[in-house]
Amino acid sequence: MSQTLINPFRPTPGAEPPQLIGRENVIADFQNGLVGGVGAQGRLMRITGPRGSGKTALLTELAQIARDAGWKTVSVSAGKELINDVIHELLPQFQIEKANISGKALFASGEANIKTKTPTLRDLLRDASEKDCGVLVTVDEIQDAQEEDVRLIASTVQLLTGEKRDVAFVFAGLTTGVMDLINGKAMSFLQRAQPEDLTEINNLEVKLSLNDSFRESGLSLEGDELDQVAKATHGYAYLIQLVGFYVWDRANKHRNGSTTVSNEDVENGIALATNRFHETVHEPAISNISQKAMEYLIALANHDGATSTKQLATELGKKPSSVTYVQRLLIQRQIIERTARGYVDFSIPLLREYLREARDEILERYGE
Repeated sequence: MSQTLINPFRPTPGAEPPQLIGRENVIADFQNGLVGGVGAQGRLMRITGPRGSGKTALLTELAQIARDAGWKTVSVSAGKELINDVIHELLPQFQIEKANISGKALFASGEANIKTKTPTLRDLLRDASEKDCGVLVTVDEIQDAQEEDVRLIASTVQLLTGEKRDVAFVFAGLTTGVMDLINGKAMSFLQRAQPEDLTEINNLEVKLSLNDSFRESGLSLEGDELDQVAKATHGYAYLIQLVGFYVWDRANKHRNGSTTVSNEDVENGIALATNRFHETVHEPAISNISQKAMEYLIALANHDGATSTKQLATELGKKPSSVTYVQRLLIQRQIIERTARGYVDFSIPLLREYLREARDEILERYGE
């Protein structure tokens, strides 16, 4: 009976890739923090990067490293119930009477009308740090959290660090959203978190990883075909998985005849991956935005990088003040980001290229 081979690539957000490449320095910083004792810099870390840069997969890897080292881990994604999610991870049987939790500060003070007497967040984290080697809290998509929730977690971690408890806090999110959050009121503790910005992965590392993943699954990806596949990923973690998945799938169909990845496999696989990237990343991002917002994005797409907001307004035939609302809306939707005072750029990988290619079709949606 022939063995069923499983595609080694995982183009699902948060799924563990066959190899976590280009993030060795982040992992080393975190590992050094775990063994460095209370107050080590790697125990307070902020991970930023655009969509598709591998933030979620990296958080998953760091949590596994902590568990392997004997630490209790609490991994959540930010939302309206962030504090409740952390509490339930620490104490699953804990039940809150939903009607009586209007303020998250109840966990800091311990004062609330609840069904059972409950410990504070500080108590729970302290207890977890004593039962295990330490306790790690990771929060993904932190830009979506309510400011008071983040402030509570940060102040609790800071107090426990002052008590010389083994606690660590790693949070991740889109660059602009994270920076806006930590620059808020009473967030100075998080401003001192070790910054880890996930940039594009080096092309050589991408090629080595792709070559290894194909070879280990019985297929051969080399030469010009390997160069093409690596280039198509643009160094983005999600695209590495997506392109790898479809190229592998095409090549696997003729495995019995040839285990070598052909140029046709590469071209078809890249085309399928690119279309899926548009469908899963670009289209959801730009859906339901106004015509004025779309015109702003297309104007930005005509430039090769970060662009002055004044220049964009001029090109649109508007006063800078009249496009401020549109700019703010696009930043809130995390489609663009401020790169410097008075400058913006896309926060979504390859959106510039997509808008250039699909400009006419997109404008037709508005009757243009």
